[in-house]
Amino acid sequence: MTDHQIRTAIRAGWPFFGVTSRGEILARYIPTGPVFRWTRNHVIPMPLQGNDLLWWLRAADDDDYPEAEGE
Repeated sequence: MTDHQIRTAIRAGWPFFGVTSRGEILARYIPTGPVFRWTRNHVIPMPLQGNDLLWWLRAADDDDYPEAEGE
């Protein structure tokens, strides 16, 4: 899944299983259920859900690709 597809599934409440461009494995197993992250063979519920989770993913992407100074 692309990052856009993952974000769309989070926003819509759809079940999904995908890897973000940063290598994080995220999944939702039931409609409108919590989003989980895989870490070392453990499934951990994300501390944020819904729009807050989308904001966090976007902020993490921005940290990975800082804009050039002076632009």
